[in-house]
Amino acid sequence: MRLKINNINKVKEASINLNGITVIAGANGSGKSTVGKILFSMVKSVNNAEEVKGQSTTQRLKKAVDSLYKRVGLSLGNLNDERIKFLFPLPSQRMVERLEVISEDKEAIDSYLGNLQGAIDTMDFAPRIKVKFQEDIENIRIAMGNSPVADVAVQVRSFVESEFLGKICSYGHNEASALLEMENPEEKLEIHFNNDFVESVKYNCNEFLSDCTYVESPLYMHILDTLMNAATYKEYQRHKRRVQYHGMVPIHIKDLATKLDALRLVRPDLFNLNDSTIDISSIIGGKFEYDEDAKRIVFKDQNNGSNYSPINIASGIKSFGLIQILQQIGVINNNSFLIWDEPENHLHPKWQVAFAELIVQLSKCGVPILISSHSPFFVQGIRYFSAKYKIEKYTNYYLAEEYEDGLSVINEVTDNLNAIFSKLAEPLNEIMNVDLVRREANKE
Repeated sequence: MRLKINNINKVKEASINLNGITVIAGANGSGKSTVGKILFSMVKSVNNAEEVKGQSTTQRLKKAVDSLYKRVGLSLGNLNDERIKFLFPLPSQRMVERLEVISEDKEAIDSYLGNLQGAIDTMDFAPRIKVKFQEDIENIRIAMGNSPVADVAVQVRSFVESEFLGKICSYGHNEASALLEMENPEEKLEIHFNNDFVESVKYNCNEFLSDCTYVESPLYMHILDTLMNAATYKEYQRHKRRVQYHGMVPIHIKDLATKLDALRLVRPDLFNLNDSTIDISSIIGGKFEYDEDAKRIVFKDQNNGSNYSPINIASGIKSFGLIQILQQIGVINNNSFLIWDEPENHLHPKWQVAFAELIVQLSKCGVPILISSHSPFFVQGIRYFSAKYKIEKYTNYYLAEEYEDGLSVINEVTDNLNAIFSKLAEPLNEIMNVDLVRREANKE
């Protein structure tokens, strides 16, 4: 697989090979996380579209129209005004029926929706509300397409709003694109954005990844109840009054929380190691299980048999524990992408190396993995164990570098890893010569 992105958020340009382990190194704010978020959004958009593809055109259209009417009600607070009644006839089913009558006439559709947008533009709304109206109207247009591509486009729009807060085009650019090519380059998902809106989607894949998991922090494990009660942007829009006090989180966080919570559905005694499962308990001295009595995830110490709440367990242990849980619920496999943002966080250098070995072992079992990192210990660990487990051919390294325009270019450095180590070592080199700084200080 290969991911190509242009003018997406912080990243001006990148072409990234995803055929095993992919490591993106660089400083904070260099765009490493952007790559993971757009990959997560693309994979999950297709997955979610598959779940709703059985809906009819009328069902899709009604859902989009209902969203528009809900926004009208929230923004204007009064659907009895004559002008509003003309634009938005009650009940909303009347608009659905009007659109169905002209569904085969593209010019009529463009004219109708254009007039609707034009009228909204004349109303005194805040800029963000006007943009959201535009999004609703475009969702109506997409819903009338009645195709798998239309389903993916709707999902992409939701993920862009959630993962990038609606701002996906790079600063100073109105156009952006993302292309995910499968092993067969003819099978791909291609998305073009214009002014932060989905302009077009091309989707042609017979086989696609079944899932994608984005890990940002192991600390989510001990606030699992809070995250499960939080709403994603999509849920917030759908049930605004019901979830408005629950907080809002990006989809990738809620997705991970939901997967961790699924551990309660798995019986520990039925979990057996197989070719794609690594025994992590020997590394961390125990395992995470769901305690039926406490109704929560606990860490079971294999030395004394005691159960501990995740909040009382070292963050490094939780990092390994996340892998254990994702294995146990069946999320980690060769058809599901694992994205981990800076896994070295919370890990001592020795455990960074151990975690690098675990990542390489998973890749050896066929799990596709994307890692972002700014730790030379971790990057060298990946390099060392890739050689040990004979998968160097399928391990790729990239360096994200920021330029004068504030955007980053991500270049492949697989054949020149010194580019990564030199970049990551710069801050340490600057403070190594203590004798020199002492002499300079004494001169003053």
